[in-house]
Amino acid sequence: MTSESKSEMKKFGGVAKTLHWFTAFIIILTLLLSYGLIGPGWDGQKGEEKYLALTLHSGNGILVLLLTSFRLWWRRVRGVPPYPVGMPAWQQWASRMTIKALYALLFYQPLVGIAQAIFYTEMNVVPFKLFNLTALAPSDERAAQVFHTLHAIGGIALGSLVLLHILAAFKHLLLDRDGVFQRMLPFGRV
Repeated sequence: MTSESKSEMKKFGGVAKTLHWFTAFIIILTLLLSYGLIGPGWDGQKGEEKYLALTLHSGNGILVLLLTSFRLWWRRVRGVPPYPVGMPAWQQWASRMTIKALYALLFYQPLVGIAQAIFYTEMNVVPFKLFNLTALAPSDERAAQVFHTLHAIGGIALGSLVLLHILAAFKHLLLDRDGVFQRMLPFGRV
C-alpha cells in the first residue's frame, strides 16, 4: 500500500480501474457473443464459424478467470475505498453481496465452461487456438450437456448481476450523486 491508507482512499487506483474496465469489456463482449447478439453467435452454426465462436468464447472465459484471480489479489493487497458517509447500511450490504456474487460467478462461469469444453463432443474447443481443452478427457455428451446447462444458468445469472451493477452505478450517479460512480471512472474525480 502507498502512503495513503485504505481509510483515506476516495477512489480506486489506476490498476484496479484498468482491471475493472478490461474485465467488463471482455464479459460484455462474451455475453453478447454467447447469446448470438453480435458476431457469429451460436444458433444454427456449423463448421468454421462455430469453431471460431467457441475459440473466442472459451479464450475470453479463461482470460476472465485469470483477470479475476489477479483482481481479487489486487483488491486484497490494495483495499477498496470506503463507502460514502451517509450511505444507508442496507445499500452497503447490497453492494457487498453483489460484488461477492459477481466475483463468485466470474470464477464459476469459466470453470464450468472449461468442464463443458473438456467433454464437448461436437468439435474441439481450443481457446484462442492455443490448446485443446477437448483433448483432456474422453468426449461425453451427457456430461457436456450437464455442464452446458449449468453454464447457461450461470450466464443468465452473470448477465443479470452485470445489469444490476450497471443500474446501481447509474443510480449513484444520477440520483444519489454521492461520488460512488466516479470512483471507478478512468478519469473520474471524487
